[in-house]
Amino acid sequence: MKNYTALIIDLKSSRSYSVEDRNSIQNYIITVIQNLNEVFSGSLSRDVEFSAGDEVQGLFVSPESAYLYFRMFSMLISPVEIRAGIGVGEWNVKVENASTTAQDGPVYHNARYAIDNLKDAIGYSVLLYSGSKVDLFLNAVINTSFALTNNHSEYQNELMLLSELLYPIDYRQVIGHNKISLISKLITSKNKLNYYTYYKKSKSVKKYPFDKIEYISFESFPIDAAANDDSTFYVSGGKKRGMITQLSEILNISRQSIEKTFKVANIYEARNSTIVALKFMDEYL
Repeated sequence: MKNYTALIIDLKSSRSYSVEDRNSIQNYIITVIQNLNEVFSGSLSRDVEFSAGDEVQGLFVSPESAYLYFRMFSMLISPVEIRAGIGVGEWNVKVENASTTAQDGPVYHNARYAIDNLKDAIGYSVLLYSGSKVDLFLNAVINTSFALTNNHSEYQNELMLLSELLYPIDYRQVIGHNKISLISKLITSKNKLNYYTYYKKSKSVKKYPFDKIEYISFESFPIDAAANDDSTFYVSGGKKRGMITQLSEILNISRQSIEKTFKVANIYEARNSTIVALKFMDEYL
């Protein structure tokens, strides 16, 4: 029987926000989910949606697509912290014309098992459970990119997200690249959130790339992680020639400043680690 992949995302410490901030954040997240569901429509078996309280859930055709969805979701809602469980297994309780919350099977049980174990998994942002021995190694691999970026400032996160819009990391076209513009439009609404505006003002960084994003347009050039890289024993495809120059021209910030931020924020390393994780999933799942 075919395996599917369930994704469960939990918003951490959401009850610590004020009622006003919590409402604005949740409304923004609903918009994020709706747009990401469009971008990932070709790889969704059941749309991602709020399932209960502050929990988000969806069903994907592959672990690669679920992983990429979570990665993009985490960048879009930063600095709100999240954690996730990814389950791989059978979907054997199918309710036709019903949402993900009405479905059941080992794939959902495995995702629940994964997220329930995160409290004891120090340093992990996401856990994948398939019941295979390879899970131990795979979880170390898929968390590398998050370990490199968990302490990003919002400026660093926005630069990484913009680099992702220019050169989105994909896997066998699970991302609808003609819909990437939907993601860039989300940034305007994010900049209007009371919580986000206050968060930025409370930091010492003066420049934020997405303060200008609504005035620009650009073409996306996807990177397929399933394609052969330049080398057979290491990955370097996350760094694309001309990326820094493009960012500099779009944002009117010096190349030197952007290059420095990329190095300090480990953005190239995080992107390369994402490609490695996708290749690992392809090989062993």
